[in-house]
Amino acid sequence: MMFIETCIATVIALGVAISGLAQEKPDFSGEWTLNRQASTLSPGADAVQSGVWRIEHREPTFRHKAAFVTQSNPFEYEYELLSDGREVVGTRQGARTVSNLRWEGNALVFTSRTQRSDGEMEISFRYELLDAGRRLRATEQVRGTDHDQNNIWIFERR
Repeated sequence: MMFIETCIATVIALGVAISGLAQEKPDFSGEWTLNRQASTLSPGADAVQSGVWRIEHREPTFRHKAAFVTQSNPFEYEYELLSDGREVVGTRQGARTVSNLRWEGNALVFTSRTQRSDGEMEISFRYELLDAGRRLRATEQVRGTDHDQNNIWIFERR
């Protein structure tokens, strides 16, 4: 009887250990280069010719720096958020912005709502690692502009 109880306890302990490993969140850290041909971009975003993302991800802190090149002008942006889903309020160029970052399974989801004089704009990104972490897919939605967008950005790890 003691042998069976020991086996059951061992199986339970292994199950708990394995489920703990399965719940580890991916680390998005790295330098990522835009794969323009693999990406699907809406009008407006399709003007992007190349891009680089630098991500420092030390759970729960997520730092994201982006640099893109277009024919007319390059542009950059950056942000830092915690992945706890907490809303962060800020003001930029007179517009109030509410942003958050949260986990949905193994995907990180960024949402930003900006209240402007002509209405509200919302941008969301769903970040997912593919191909054993060699690729990053960022599914973007832009709403509340004169050119709403649905973009799929594919980046390769450098």
